[in-house]
Amino acid sequence: MARSFSHSASFPHPVEAVTGALTDDAFLQARLAELGGKDAAVVSNDGTRVVLRQGVPVEFLPSVVKRFTGDDLVLDRTETWHGTSADVAVDVRGLPGSITGTQEVVPDGEGSRLTVNASTKVPVPMVGGKIEGIVADEVSQLLGWESEFLARWLDR
Repeated sequence: MARSFSHSASFPHPVEAVTGALTDDAFLQARLAELGGKDAAVVSNDGTRVVLRQGVPVEFLPSVVKRFTGDDLVLDRTETWHGTSADVAVDVRGLPGSITGTQEVVPDGEGSRLTVNASTKVPVPMVGGKIEGIVADEVSQLLGWESEFLARWLDR
């Protein structure tokens, strides 16, 4: 059973500025430097398909997740942009699961709103649901931090 989650953030900047930042190498590298964890990198970016690698140190992982990973958690995140929306897929190395969803930037008054709708699926008997909940909570928190970073970047 998958666990759904969502995140939304508003910005006093136009849609084009927000989507432009989300696909800009300088922005992505700066965001990863601050929030990406160990060995974070922009793997590739052609302006419509963005592939990122992010890490979560093992000491921050709950014991139920450590049982599967044994080491740092590595997330391979792919965003495939179609104008102002993107399909998002996250492969979690060492964990039998994935995160899939969409993100969209739409006009909101004189600014814009970024909305992410996703779900996490960990097909492991007995503990899969617990892990899904942990992953959904952690990713929701990360999305909040990423939105705060984006707001600072756009305001500079």
